[in-house]
Amino acid sequence: MKPRISGLLGVLAALVSAATACKKDPTAEGVGAPSAVIANFSAFTLSVGDSATFTAQVVDGRLTPLPADISFSSCDATAATVVVDGSYSPVPPTSKRAVIHAIGPNKVCVLASSSGAKADTVTVTVLPTSFTGAVSSTTPQGGGSITIKATAQLKFIPATASVTFGGGHLGAINVATAESLVVVVPFSDPGTLSIAGIALAYVPGSSVTLSTSTSVTQTGDIFGTADNSYATAPTLTLPTVAGQSVKFITNPLAVNNVATCAEGGETGPCMIYKIVLAAPASLKFTTDWEGAALAPDIDIYACPSPQAVPGDLATCGGAAVGGFGGATGVKPQTFTASFAAGTFFLVIEDYNNATATKNITTTILHN
Repeated sequence: MKPRISGLLGVLAALVSAATACKKDPTAEGVGAPSAVIANFSAFTLSVGDSATFTAQVVDGRLTPLPADISFSSCDATAATVVVDGSYSPVPPTSKRAVIHAIGPNKVCVLASSSGAKADTVTVTVLPTSFTGAVSSTTPQGGGSITIKATAQLKFIPATASVTFGGGHLGAINVATAESLVVVVPFSDPGTLSIAGIALAYVPGSSVTLSTSTSVTQTGDIFGTADNSYATAPTLTLPTVAGQSVKFITNPLAVNNVATCAEGGETGPCMIYKIVLAAPASLKFTTDWEGAALAPDIDIYACPSPQAVPGDLATCGGAAVGGFGGATGVKPQTFTASFAAGTFFLVIEDYNNATATKNITTTILHN
């Protein structure tokens, strides 16, 4: 019997040895020692003023949570802040919760760190709720210009930028760059400006529409009553380089000066502007307005001299520079003319004012 017992003991010893070799040693290197901090979210997208929470744990090399202290910090406190949530009490105490507050538009990192462990990063993208760039005037005159400045994080897309004033009245943009817009002020209602074509500098390919954080109130008329006669007609700013264009906005006069209109048969009024050229130039005029093509019916033409008598074709009607191509029933109205050096008059005529309009926008292109 002894030989058999001895053989059995040998087999048992071999099995114990094999089992011991396969089992993990609980005292192996890294077990129980802080290895990394792990957050339960990797990214957030928040709007300014919003908040969000996430939790973080310290783990060892086997990803076992450990009861360890965790601190939180923001890479840019002007974009987002982070604090420990003191009301969070997990059981067992192997995690902590943080509260993120979105402060300003940007992309920012929030760090969760603990002594001796690799920190984890949470990316926070903060979206704007309003446009905070500077506006040069909050009480501009109708027909005048304001400049709107971009910010470090909110830029303009020149090809698509537009500015709508209170009451839904569209401004006319004369200069558009990534950093600023020069906008002709329409006759409009008080209110914030709605700016389309804004790029978030920290989000490639983005385009958003935002309202300004300040209100703008159109006050008065840059032309006053000067554009109601040839004698006081204001001089227009003209484009000087081929391909360049300039826009201006006017509105119908409060007093009807139909006697200054040149076509004959119109109801008026007519707004008159001076064109002064030091050298010959080819100019294209395009006029658009709020309303339909014949409601109201707006016409445009250029006179080589003041119109003294309504419908007097000798002074303007029959000698209109470029003819009456801009006096039809279409919208917008447009005509192109070659001007000699000298002084001329652009007339914007309300041929039929049965339907009122508030804004008439004219673009002058240098051919």
